[in-house]
Amino acid sequence: MKLPEDIHELILEDLASKLDVLGQEKLEAWLEENGENRETYRKFCSLWYSGKWANSRVVIKKQVAWEQIQGRRRNRRRIRWIVRSASVAASLICVIGLIWLFTSKDEIVPVASLPKWQPRQATLVLSTGETKELSVAKMSMIEEKGAIICSDSAYLEYRNEGLEKSQEEQVYNELIVPKGGEYRLRLVDGSLVVINSGSRLRFPVSFNGKSREVFLSGGACFEVAKDSLKPFIVHANEADVRVLGTLFDVSAYEDEERVEVTLVNGAVKIAVDGSNARLVPNEQFVFNRRTGETLVREVDAESYIAWTNGIFRFDALPLDLLMKKLSRWFDIQYEFEDDVLKEVLYSGGFRKYDNIQDILNMIGEVTNISFIVTNDVIKINKKSDNATNITR
Repeated sequence: MKLPEDIHELILEDLASKLDVLGQEKLEAWLEENGENRETYRKFCSLWYSGKWANSRVVIKKQVAWEQIQGRRRNRRRIRWIVRSASVAASLICVIGLIWLFTSKDEIVPVASLPKWQPRQATLVLSTGETKELSVAKMSMIEEKGAIICSDSAYLEYRNEGLEKSQEEQVYNELIVPKGGEYRLRLVDGSLVVINSGSRLRFPVSFNGKSREVFLSGGACFEVAKDSLKPFIVHANEADVRVLGTLFDVSAYEDEERVEVTLVNGAVKIAVDGSNARLVPNEQFVFNRRTGETLVREVDAESYIAWTNGIFRFDALPLDLLMKKLSRWFDIQYEFEDDVLKEVLYSGGFRKYDNIQDILNMIGEVTNISFIVTNDVIKINKKSDNATNITR
């Protein structure tokens, strides 16, 4: 059976102990209507308290503007799904398992031709221009200008083990991580960098100067080794992030108009386009490259580094940015049939190694959006009546 959206939200608020008196009366009236309603509520409670679906939760609140997307209103205002205030949003958690439980099974159409995630190997570019494909499972070691490089297919480490440090100009290597890839790099100072898919990091093989400076295009999470005498600086397109020792995430992809720096612990200073900011934990700096605007906002910083642990977590992320992230990870092509859908806000999470068709079905269930595969391109549109989430 399909559950009315207002009842769905009332049950979730009740389970989260956030239901007011009026909502309680409405829910009790619905329960008294028939035994099927009471059995539905019992199943909700069973799934909720068992924690069976704890790793797959989403929350989204639709604005009346959905009617505008359907053509009932013709004004050209930007249309967005509005997520309620944090206290209410926390209570309106829609467990994906419940959606699957109360949705007819024949609405989900598997698409075998959609690509499954496959690991892509990173490439190391040495100072000489020579490239090394990091695809060999066994550990290998090479010497590079004052450092020993230890590598395998998922991890790269630079060490100064008794080698004489070069006193000449800095010698740089570059690590290139393709779409569908992810790589961990241990710099010579002990700092750990997890580099996201579709990203590049240029870094010295040895930090000989007064500072430790690296250059990022794309996304990476940094856990910086403390050294009060040598600040660590990340140059990420227009933004310069200066730290002494901390954990933070940087997103600076060339195909996205925003540069984001999210601080998990410690402190960072950011300089960009004449503006300066200092972050404390659970704050995020955002720079809009198109408008030049900057802002600092409070966030759940852990959600922004969840990708380093195999989880995608999003908080009110526009669907346009969500699809870019999925495209980089799964190496898929997509098109929006209606540009207004790019502004749909999505909150939720799923495992990075889940099947892409399951992820799209999950998104489609809560956004009323369809994903249609045509010539290996995913077409994104508003869902028509009785349409499936993803078809070919």
